[in-house]
Amino acid sequence: MMNFLYFNERNKQLEKLFQINGKVTEQKIEGLYFKLYQPQTSVNNLFIIYHGGGVNSDAGYNILAHQIVCNHTAAVCLVDIRGHGQSIGDRGDAPYPEKIWQDVDVLIKKMRTDFPKSHIHLLGHSSGGGMLINYFTRYISKEKVNSLILLAPEFGPFAPKKIRKSLSIDFASVKQWPFILNALSKGLFFGHHLAIKLNFPDDIVKLKPDFVKQYSVNMANALTPRNPKQQLGMLPITTTLLFAEKDELFNTEAMMAFCEEFANQNTFCQMINDTTHLNCIFDASDAINQHLIRMSYIQKLAKI
Repeated sequence: MMNFLYFNERNKQLEKLFQINGKVTEQKIEGLYFKLYQPQTSVNNLFIIYHGGGVNSDAGYNILAHQIVCNHTAAVCLVDIRGHGQSIGDRGDAPYPEKIWQDVDVLIKKMRTDFPKSHIHLLGHSSGGGMLINYFTRYISKEKVNSLILLAPEFGPFAPKKIRKSLSIDFASVKQWPFILNALSKGLFFGHHLAIKLNFPDDIVKLKPDFVKQYSVNMANALTPRNPKQQLGMLPITTTLLFAEKDELFNTEAMMAFCEEFANQNTFCQMINDTTHLNCIFDASDAINQHLIRMSYIQKLAKI
């Protein structure tokens, strides 16, 4: 099981170290809550970051935002996915899966309007990464971005079993029949049925009562890649996959081998040493810097 308490303690320690460097504002657009971190200098890059399953943008992602702003002179937009945190929607539910992906377009359009000269990058952690894989491969986007980072991505139950570690207590407990009936009805029935239980420890539930404990079929379908082998090869933009060396959920070496086998030539894989599935959001800054260097090099080549 993931060590949420250690993660929470480390989050508290790091919050004491980081001072606000620049401007931080909270906003909503079409009911979607986001927190915008801006450096004091001009913005060349902007990251839109999506959180993992059940949590929200307040679950340590502010540390990553401060690191990016301080180290890379970039702006960061932390988003609460619909049905999470301070965003609109019933907790853990969505009107239909495509609505979650349409919401991504809403945020990109907003950031593109506010930062017209900036390169925009999407970053998804855990299930947020799975959602972005779906966004690019199961949905026709109306907006364009420059790159994608998948941090300890959750590929879901349709990925090879060998990439997932056997745990005494799984983080998610799944009822299969609502998904079957939803698929047979082509999405008409049982979409709002709460079919997944997220097994947060009791201590964490007391500390974070706003965490979502159950997911509907619609929400799960929005966040879960249906055919990760095929979808990895379909990602249309430069993508960096970052893996946590000591991930409690996944066999990191098997994950890297899986991605290197099925991803296309625009995809790069990298290990973040000595970190876990949750703590990797505190330890990803150097890898993000390498991603930006790579993007700069690719952009220079495109101009030749």
